[in-house]
Amino acid sequence: MRVIQIVFSPTGGTRQVAKTITSQWDFPADEIDLTNALNDFSAFVFAQDDVAVLSVPSYGGRVPALAAERIKKIHGNGTRCIIVCVYGNRAYEDTLIELNDLAKQSGFHVTAAVGAVAEHSIMHQYAAGRPDQQD
Repeated sequence: MRVIQIVFSPTGGTRQVAKTITSQWDFPADEIDLTNALNDFSAFVFAQDDVAVLSVPSYGGRVPALAAERIKKIHGNGTRCIIVCVYGNRAYEDTLIELNDLAKQSGFHVTAAVGAVAEHSIMHQYAAGRPDQQD
């Protein structure tokens, strides 16, 4: 069994949340960086006993278009998947619904969903210092 973080995190907040989640298990987590344009996302293939944590920020209540394009290229093969939407303490509207649909289209079996607060990437006074120990 492998634990894989699939992360789109241009400013680092989403990556921090994904690491916080996967650090709770006794397995080291590999990372697929959706922000790295050099990755061949169609080359990522999973086994059914893997666990994926698919994490994106919410941009205006949506999955970032670039992240969505790259997620569609991955082959989930029935891998259990936890979807994570990170937002800057504003709202995440349809991000989890859209991410759920993208994960399923890519062949993942979504088993859980998380809405997590992180410091806003533009207006840093919102959710400053989050996620923190209380989160």
